[in-house]
Amino acid sequence: MRAMTRRDLLTASPSARHHISSAVVLAVPARSQEVARNLAAMDGVEVHVGEGSRIVITLEGPTSGMLGETLARISMMDGVLAANMVFEHVEEGEEVRS
Repeated sequence: MRAMTRRDLLTASPSARHHISSAVVLAVPARSQEVARNLAAMDGVEVHVGEGSRIVITLEGPTSGMLGETLARISMMDGVLAANMVFEHVEEGEEVRS
């Protein structure tokens, strides 16, 4: 059973969904390793591979909006030129009971 979120309380409809997205981050070539380390330190972000200035990551969270917010934060990081979502998948789970 997962904890209720603020969105659950506002919409009065607890969601049992889990969103997973892949994204490609384009970093300044000289700073790509630093950017990859900073990405790996973020909650809900996993770095999979980095080649040249491109870094492939996955983002995970309870809502699509949360993934979008994380991607927006990533795009504003020092050393990041662009951050683009490639794919999103939603896992359906059991309903949450409070």
